[in-house]
Amino acid sequence: MSAAGAQERAEFAASFLELGPHAPTILPGWDAPDLLEHLLLRESLPHLMVGSALPGPLGRCADRAREDLRAAPWEQLVERFRTGPGPLSPAGTMDSLSGDGELLIHHEDLLRAQDGWEPRRLSAAQDASAWKALGLLSRVVLRMPVDVTLVSPRGGMRRRARRSAGSVRVHGEPLELLLWASGRDDVARVRIHGDERGQQALHKGRRGL
Repeated sequence: MSAAGAQERAEFAASFLELGPHAPTILPGWDAPDLLEHLLLRESLPHLMVGSALPGPLGRCADRAREDLRAAPWEQLVERFRTGPGPLSPAGTMDSLSGDGELLIHHEDLLRAQDGWEPRRLSAAQDASAWKALGLLSRVVLRMPVDVTLVSPRGGMRRRARRSAGSVRVHGEPLELLLWASGRDDVARVRIHGDERGQQALHKGRRGL
């Protein structure tokens, strides 16, 4: 685990403890326990994340795993998350390679659902991680007929569309751009500039996984 990843995980765990198990998230139908359950399954039992949709014994095993998580004390679950994935967990490898993008995004899913939220101040290492995550994620999640240039204090990156109808520039801090690229328009603080055709094409496309 990188130093930035360890810091992000520790702050995320602190947010879970501070806000408690009744806190909402910006994800439709998910509260804090749903989000924490998702993260724990992702790190320890990724093959069970589809839950009861799995056939036969696998589906029942997934259901039992979820029931066990829901029955455990909140503080115990948060501490398990704080400890992080084991050395053989694919989630740990993925986070290290991707700049801890999923942790950064899901932390904001929790924080930005709270009344009166304001963007938190990231460390230089966390900011660099968000920029790294954006560089990888934006290649996958931007599915729009428009050329997009992402602009932050760390620089810019351009993502060209195969059949572009125009171009836009999206300005913001790396974390805000990461949230925008993942489709979290309601909470991402970005500024979008571009010609009329580009703006129209932007709304016809899709972002997020």
